[in-house]
Amino acid sequence: MPSFHRKAVNVLMSVFLVGVAAIFLYHSINRPRILILHSYDAAYPWVRDVNIGLMRVLEKKGSYSLRWQYMDLKISPSPASRRAAGITARQIIDEWNPDVLIAIDDDAQDLVARYYVNHPRVKIVFAGLQGSLVDYGYKGAENVTGILEEKPLKAFRTALLDISKINNLATVPRVLHIADKSPSVVFNDRHIKEFEWGPSAQGDSILVDNFDDWQKKVSDAGQTADYIMVSNYRKLARSATDSRLVPAREVMLWTEANTKVPVIGTNAFNVEDGGTLAIGGSPYEQGQVSARMAVEIIDFNKKPKAMPIQPTMQFVVAMRVEELKKKNIRLSPLYEAFARGTNNNF
Repeated sequence: MPSFHRKAVNVLMSVFLVGVAAIFLYHSINRPRILILHSYDAAYPWVRDVNIGLMRVLEKKGSYSLRWQYMDLKISPSPASRRAAGITARQIIDEWNPDVLIAIDDDAQDLVARYYVNHPRVKIVFAGLQGSLVDYGYKGAENVTGILEEKPLKAFRTALLDISKINNLATVPRVLHIADKSPSVVFNDRHIKEFEWGPSAQGDSILVDNFDDWQKKVSDAGQTADYIMVSNYRKLARSATDSRLVPAREVMLWTEANTKVPVIGTNAFNVEDGGTLAIGGSPYEQGQVSARMAVEIIDFNKKPKAMPIQPTMQFVVAMRVEELKKKNIRLSPLYEAFARGTNNNF
């Protein structure tokens, strides 16, 4: 091939490759952007399972640019850490300019997402929200929709009554919720106290500061309750004079070993931590529903305000079947089938 022709071919090849690179770069820069903002850390079981739900939808969307940010507020709950986490997340949003912000759990709403209400570009999809829409300025906002997180107290009450009936326990079971004072649990405390337990059951809630208080409340619970309900305990200081956080598994194992009444969790991870039984909200639902909403906003240009806010519809059952047998607690076979069918038998 003459030298001139070789040079021409090389030039054309170079132009072609530069063109392909430019097109690739253009599409990479202009891909729809979703920022997934978690209040907690990636290792937290709730976060892990919300992410599974998110990816069931988003992994099919190769044309999206996804970015995760974890605020780690279970690990670092101090006021200074909260302020720093909020500032960092807002800086990322301002610099990266996402099309949709999926903000998960109340800390993400309080410290970050509420600052973008009615933002001209950023659309907000919340998940795991237990507080009031009014608290975050979401009520009536043009650019906000999402899914609420509501503890499945009706399902919990039904399970409670079934257990009592099958095991010939209290005909009007009394349940006491014991938990730490983390922001999300404060909402749980209010909901439990406001819930219409009806004539067939009674419910109350108490929040504690440290592990010493937790141990006392668990030990005393048998005098006033037939069941203990647990939700969260990851922010329990060791004592009034020792601010180090007690590992979650230590808390749950001690509780199961020292309780005088059955303990039922409101999160599947309570059983992962060493508990015996849990009837809880589904983190997978939170992830899937919020991801679908983000897709509808991006792919179908739906306006968030026109998309109804979704209530919690699903719950999960987790258990340790052998431990239940050791404690002589019998349940309807449906609960065990549900737990086994969803890989929540530990």
